[in-house]
Amino acid sequence: MRLFGPDPSLGQRTPAPAGSTRLGTAGRIVAGAATLAFAVVAPLAGCRGGDMCFLKVCVGKNCRCSLSSCGEGAGFDIQQNRCRCLKGHIPVAGQCLTKPDADAYCGLGRHWEDSGCAQDTCRPGDEIDQRTGLCVPREQVNQVASGMGVSVGQGEVLGCPEGTRLIVDGPTAACVPLSQTCAPDETWTGQACAKSVRCATGSIWDPQRGQCVQYAQGSSSDELLIDVASWVTASYGPAGGTGTASFCSGFANKPLSFGILEGSTAVVRVAITLAFPDREIAKGVSQTVSVFDASGNPVPAKGAADVDAAARQIATPLILGGGRASAQSATTTVKCPVTHAAKPRPVPAVGGI
Repeated sequence: MRLFGPDPSLGQRTPAPAGSTRLGTAGRIVAGAATLAFAVVAPLAGCRGGDMCFLKVCVGKNCRCSLSSCGEGAGFDIQQNRCRCLKGHIPVAGQCLTKPDADAYCGLGRHWEDSGCAQDTCRPGDEIDQRTGLCVPREQVNQVASGMGVSVGQGEVLGCPEGTRLIVDGPTAACVPLSQTCAPDETWTGQACAKSVRCATGSIWDPQRGQCVQYAQGSSSDELLIDVASWVTASYGPAGGTGTASFCSGFANKPLSFGILEGSTAVVRVAITLAFPDREIAKGVSQTVSVFDASGNPVPAKGAADVDAAARQIATPLILGGGRASAQSATTTVKCPVTHAAKPRPVPAVGGI
């Protein structure tokens, strides 16, 4: 529950003086020439199920909501009857984040723009190292190629076959399908990574259902209630099904972390659990268990660490938004194909290298 306005006491009830009449759900206070009208507790008519204004304060015809069900970084818009991000906050995955938090959500090698997560750009011939998120110079990329037995000549750069993308990960590199390179705010259309539908605050896009799913509900007697089961399913994928592109791409773009050879695919089965001590979303922690689906054997430690990092990245907006969890924990188990499409190869340089 969020309290706004210059006077925090507007959100508190105080005992009525002796001999006076206690105000109910509405009233007026006259101070000099100004009349302050207010209404408390009753949600504004026409609000979405999760957006409520509990204390509407008006000075003349100018009204604002001083107490609402909006999450962290959001305020209730009287005119639109819904929660909206406050100035300096960005709508991301149903929450309102600061620019640094939005950048962090996008992950290494990406940043947040008005259109969503965007790839950082490097000079022609340079590549982003997915291990650090920094651009590495062409000479260093060529050293990676040399370590793989690939010779890059004059007028050439390290590249990949059509339909795949070069991923440099420290001293190694691999060509992976484009479906394994989606950003956290994207879905796979079958042909390309595309931006997910932007849902209203308190809702998130569920690619399996093809619609926005509301996971945050206001309450007149408690803080914002978060349906963690719905959020987990929409964000990671339905139990027993395929994981979302936004989650799987966070680690499937590094097939060498899983020991997958060129031209091979392995399905990684991941059990994700989000736990909320004291049912406080802000205390949320994620835990993953990753195995190869075919054998049930654990994935290598590097792969397990990449999966765990991807799960935390997806959960970041939810945890930053705060609220009260509908349950102590929520779990789903999904499957993510990890393909090592091809070995990188020399390709003609573009851009005057």
